[in-house]
Amino acid sequence: MHDEENEQKLSLAIVEALKNKGLSQSEIARQFNVTRQYVSWIKHTYGGRLTPTEKLLREHFPWKCPVVFSQAAPYQRLRNHGEFVATGGNGMAEYKLDRLRGFYGRLREGFVVEFDPDLPPERRVSNKGGWAYRERLPEDGDLLIRVNEHTNLTEEGARIWRLPLVDP
Repeated sequence: MHDEENEQKLSLAIVEALKNKGLSQSEIARQFNVTRQYVSWIKHTYGGRLTPTEKLLREHFPWKCPVVFSQAAPYQRLRNHGEFVATGGNGMAEYKLDRLRGFYGRLREGFVVEFDPDLPPERRVSNKGGWAYRERLPEDGDLLIRVNEHTNLTEEGARIWRLPLVDP
């Protein structure tokens, strides 16, 4: 959601200037009382520069996730993983790295993340549904994710969405 008055004030030039000052899209969105997705839309519609993380997630995130599923922990950890792959962890917040270590630990115990918009809510995973942790099968290899009919795994994505050899 966003309000019309602030929408008219926010432009690509403002978004880029604030990003150059170190603000995240979420921080910019809060400042202008709009959604993070709206800030992203401005960047993509008007040709804004993508960070390596944004480029990786935009081109190689394995699912088209409706916003309703984007607050779930598995989605957030996968975005953190994408950031870790893109940056080597440089500049990442310590809380993200901590959560990522816990996420990798869980997956190394024999699990993968599955996304299916028809999955029901699951306590401690996603109160909106869409996400589940599944037992790792031989065909999952070292992927973080379960490939299903909702997955679009690019060749580069097959490299990205794997357990790292070294944790952050």
